[in-house]
Amino acid sequence: MPSKPRIVHIGVLVFPGCIRSGAVVPHDVLALANRLMASRPAAQRVEFKAHWVGARRGARVDTSGVGFSTVAADAHPLSALIVPGVEHADTADLSQVLDALAPEQALLRTLAGQGLPLLFGCSATCLVARAGLLDGRRATTSWWLAAYCRTHFKAMQLQPEAILLEDGDLISAAGVTSYFDLALWLVGRHAGDDMRQMAARMLLHDSRRESQAPYVAQAIAEGQGPVVIERARNWLGRRFDQPWTVQALAQHCRTSERTLLRRFKEVMGVGPVQYAQKMRVDRAKTLLESTLLSLEDIATRCGYTDASTLHKVFKQWAHVTPSDYRARFGLRR
Repeated sequence: MPSKPRIVHIGVLVFPGCIRSGAVVPHDVLALANRLMASRPAAQRVEFKAHWVGARRGARVDTSGVGFSTVAADAHPLSALIVPGVEHADTADLSQVLDALAPEQALLRTLAGQGLPLLFGCSATCLVARAGLLDGRRATTSWWLAAYCRTHFKAMQLQPEAILLEDGDLISAAGVTSYFDLALWLVGRHAGDDMRQMAARMLLHDSRRESQAPYVAQAIAEGQGPVVIERARNWLGRRFDQPWTVQALAQHCRTSERTLLRRFKEVMGVGPVQYAQKMRVDRAKTLLESTLLSLEDIATRCGYTDASTLHKVFKQWAHVTPSDYRARFGLRR
């Protein structure tokens, strides 16, 4: 008998008020992966079957004018469940929305208790946390929800700069578009990293993103962050290659050091020293990718005394040496 592809069933939880793209994107990404694998021998293929799963009675869920036909979570032998984000106007509204999602929280607790991997991002991190599944666990979310999570879910080990974060069978991601990352993570897990990379290229998706920091900085530069943080970020951005102190930064921002540190951590998730270090590493990455500058030149432009210091810091923050990072792009110099 001819071999058949291995079937992988993926559930996508839908509920009233879920973000529609979070429910639809995984279906589209997994369908693309199926098409890309069509050229493989059947014995080497994986066929993804995505199902909209509901936690409530009835076989249909309507959200924002879009209807989803759903099945029960036990209708198929699921390999994972993706949880879309939660629509809300602001953080005060988010708490009320979460209160109304008790059936979904109960289902998440049941499936997590069975060891089913849960994938979630953006405001869905708050839904999973409200279900009590993130106490003592590492997770990420959209950078602007970091303060809300720290206030309401104190037992969660929040890492708000991460784009995608694994903690056992809990896989969290950042903003709404990170549902591409979550779906691609499933492709890589079940079909191999080569297929994940191929699907990412077809989607024009940069799967090398590792930090939300560049997006946070852009949002603040556009006036979406507190004024004191905007001033701090702009001041730090002009001092990649210069020494500075928290006292000088606080004076520039016209606030106390204590207030600066508190506000900075609320918005950015880290203190100004850690943020400045991350900015330097991100700048070094950009120079390594886009120029043929020597490591000594890059070290100087990023505020390090020599290439040896850059090597140590880069390995600590990027978990790879500068030379190895540059080699990824075929730039050996």
